[in-house]
Amino acid sequence: MNLKKTKIDDIFKCYSCNALEIEGETKLVFAGEGPGVLAIYGGEDFSEKETLWDSVDECGGTMSIVTVQGPEGYFFVSKGFFSMVDSGTSAIYLVRYVDGEFVEEKVVDIPYLHRFDIITKDEHRYLVAASLHGGKVDKEDWSKPGKVYVTELPYDLDQPMDVELTVLKDGLYKNHGFNKGLWKGEEAVFIASESGVHAIVPPAETGLWGIGQIFDFPVSDVAVIDMDGDGEVEFALLSPFHGDGFDVYKKVDGSYKSVFQYEKAQDFYHAINADTVNGVPTFIIGARKDPMDLFAVQYDQESNCFKSILLETGVGSANARIIHTNDGDYVMASNRQIDQAAIYKA
Repeated sequence: MNLKKTKIDDIFKCYSCNALEIEGETKLVFAGEGPGVLAIYGGEDFSEKETLWDSVDECGGTMSIVTVQGPEGYFFVSKGFFSMVDSGTSAIYLVRYVDGEFVEEKVVDIPYLHRFDIITKDEHRYLVAASLHGGKVDKEDWSKPGKVYVTELPYDLDQPMDVELTVLKDGLYKNHGFNKGLWKGEEAVFIASESGVHAIVPPAETGLWGIGQIFDFPVSDVAVIDMDGDGEVEFALLSPFHGDGFDVYKKVDGSYKSVFQYEKAQDFYHAINADTVNGVPTFIIGARKDPMDLFAVQYDQESNCFKSILLETGVGSANARIIHTNDGDYVMASNRQIDQAAIYKA
């Protein structure tokens, strides 16, 4: 897998990324934390830029950008998480593309919101959101745990967003990791904290949310995909919180065991995503301390082993995402430590 890099923009503390379709064209969305910018890029080589906000007065502190099934150009975004301490006014917004313009509406306030996503199931939309903690007096204060909130949103995203949250789980310290994936045949959200990894599944006929624990040791981030095609998902885990451990876990003889680790020492692992690249199941992983590698992990069917592929070193990615376009597959990367938005063409 040889990838060609294109630098999209310079963005202070570039942190989050995603892509959406508008009138048949793929648009890239990048945002920064702190008082950072959120901008949308399209056109040839994604060189056409539209800025939605770029100052602290318009907010910033964007941890998550979430696209959804439904109207083109609609997406959810978080604001207000400026630092681990300064994050008490964070909230979720819905951005609608209407008559050629982007219009935003606040959906709900969630103090200390770090991650969220939407699961669309049987013409229902469910929100799952996770707070990193419950408030801090300083960076080292972890005395108040985070929570997981859930609710159902209107399926019609043009309806008013009258949201009432339910706390599904409390007592989660360093409640940091969050990704969607398949779990037992259903789309689920996986959360990672000091308590381990939990899978959260929206209501079925019972009307009850499902939640189950998979790992019971501290995990910072998690991503899930069936790497080798055996019908069982593998887990990529970064551990402990903002730590130096990266492992791929596979079910062996009925229990999950570490079967792959990156060959180079890294620290402050942070970026993590799972999807296919040109049809091949892939984990994208990045670390924010030297050597700050951004790399892919795939399963080699011929040798029956996992392998890593270096995309770039020295970039310090906060987040990364595999996207599929009419022009092929890309890896988007928010290279935070060098204030850069970039894409890598597969």
